[in-house]
Amino acid sequence: VPHLPEPRAGTDAARALRLPYAEAGPLAFDHDRILADAHRHVGALLETTPAATAFCPPAFTLGELRRVYEAVWGTALDPANFRRKVLGTPGFTVPAPGPARLTGGRGKPAALYRAGPAARLHPPLTHPEGPRS
Repeated sequence: VPHLPEPRAGTDAARALRLPYAEAGPLAFDHDRILADAHRHVGALLETTPAATAFCPPAFTLGELRRVYEAVWGTALDPANFRRKVLGTPGFTVPAPGPARLTGGRGKPAALYRAGPAARLHPPLTHPEGPRS
């Protein structure tokens, strides 16, 4: 997520930090369950809403957007199929004004996109193992 503030521990915690989801447990109280519920919820939201764009900078490549899905869903996605689905979903993304992002010198520069006007994705981008709930 771009531009997050530094985490600070509350009055009942010795320290606060950010970790990948898979490295977060075990947590105190019922926080393991809360985190797991939130992770499932975000994974389901990625199928039917453009929420993934909130985890990208204002102008992003489709590769950056795909990595959001891969991180949350915990699975690699085929870049060509992902591109086809994203660009085929009306209002999900729109081309960003300005030049494309330069790559490491090989291949053509990556096109930049920004979040589109859609509030819901139709058709949805379904998880490779089927829809989540």
